[in-house]
Amino acid sequence: MVARDVVAKAARSQLVKTAGAKLLEARPKMIALSGPGGFLGARVLDAVLDAHDYRRAHGLESGEALLLSASPGNLMSRLTKQYGAERLRGVRASRVDYYYQHDVDSWQDQLGSLGMAGCNSVFMNLAGLAGPVSGKANAMMAVNYLAPVAAARACERLGFGHFIQSSTQATKAERAGQVPYSRWKAMADFSLARLEKLPVTVCVLGMLYDKDQGVVGQRGDLLNMIDLTLLPLTPIMGDGSAPLQPLEVADAASRLAFLGLTEVADLPASNLPCQEEGAWNRESWSGTDSIWSRESWARIMTQNEKRQYTLRMYDAVGPETMSMLELNKKFAQLNNRKLRAVHVDYRNFERVLNVASLGNLNRQFVSLLRSEQDAEHPVVGNSDAFEKILGPDAKLCALGDLDRVTHRRRFPYSATLGWAMHNYGVIWPGILLGTEILVTYLFGQKYSTDDYWKYTRLSFKAVFLACVVGGGTYFGGESATHLLELVRNTLPPPPPSP
Repeated sequence: MVARDVVAKAARSQLVKTAGAKLLEARPKMIALSGPGGFLGARVLDAVLDAHDYRRAHGLESGEALLLSASPGNLMSRLTKQYGAERLRGVRASRVDYYYQHDVDSWQDQLGSLGMAGCNSVFMNLAGLAGPVSGKANAMMAVNYLAPVAAARACERLGFGHFIQSSTQATKAERAGQVPYSRWKAMADFSLARLEKLPVTVCVLGMLYDKDQGVVGQRGDLLNMIDLTLLPLTPIMGDGSAPLQPLEVADAASRLAFLGLTEVADLPASNLPCQEEGAWNRESWSGTDSIWSRESWARIMTQNEKRQYTLRMYDAVGPETMSMLELNKKFAQLNNRKLRAVHVDYRNFERVLNVASLGNLNRQFVSLLRSEQDAEHPVVGNSDAFEKILGPDAKLCALGDLDRVTHRRRFPYSATLGWAMHNYGVIWPGILLGTEILVTYLFGQKYSTDDYWKYTRLSFKAVFLACVVGGGTYFGGESATHLLELVRNTLPPPPPSP
């Protein structure tokens, strides 16, 4: 018997309210979920549990969830405290090492040994790694490309009914091939698109944010990119014109959960362009992303209707397009702050982030912003198909319509200081970045350009060295005085004079 409060919570969820009837019509699914503890994955799991509770309340079999994690014991312990054992019925966890598990046979044996096979089995890949890992040179390639491709091929062998891949809009950027994260994601998407015996859905995600906490997602537990808007002076990279399509994470989670819980054949059409076979030229693809006009992708697009299973790709982006500057202004407003924007050079940000990522602000993201700002045709997705996944009346949350956040943030000064001490290599480039921000704010942007910057740097270096020398001289003199006093106290007293 499902507790009344659990049923009430499930009924309030966006997924159940909008698509409850379709959830009841679907067959019970066994969902393998990778990345269940992430910014998006945790919310997808919550939506899946709501759907399970809703089905149980109507006397139907709920289905199962298999959580793939590097620390399954810790994950299940945390989830049990959060949800309670009763709500986690039908939820299991299994250990997966994304850094090293790249063999198709190992994935097939792991999933098969846990009872997953057949058309009611679904694999949802939400695992991703946006920045490098110390000591693991190929970590990003392993997590974003090798592991999901091996898992998908294993699912194809086991006859899975659906494979859902979370990708990124960055794969369509002009410099996607130069940035490791987008390069590996794009390679994984292309590999999955060629699996003809497995129904594949690729959700190309935009920037995710949480409307309650007022944060942007991806590994920003202590430091969040939006925290920069809480500083007295907020650095804005370049001219701040790079286009972004922020998507509320609950909207993304409910739709991804729906994709996994319902019948793939009943899903709405995706954003894939369609044209007659042989028409592989850029002009015939007007109005679509240029990536689809390239012959490698165009062949897949034109043959999609002839496949045994249809490939679906959705632009999982928000309903509005905002510049980076507008996004920062909006988050400052949500936290009851006024943004004091200072436009700085991308390169000084990159010098800091070359040493270590600042929460979810990493060099991959900065490079893509720089690419989109300079691009002749920036990437802008069409959210219509993704918005209507839950039904014709479903709507995506628009960031511009929000007027407040539930939990206002304060800048985490102590966490930032701890990060700098732990990654002490960022201190000097951080000083230079701070200098550029201050000089630009006080004297104007032209005084932070290359013509003036070398003199500014030399001046601050001279002041810094003078402070070091002066401080060293002062403390050296004080230390010498105390040392001499200590030596005098340890020496025996002089003999009395005769």
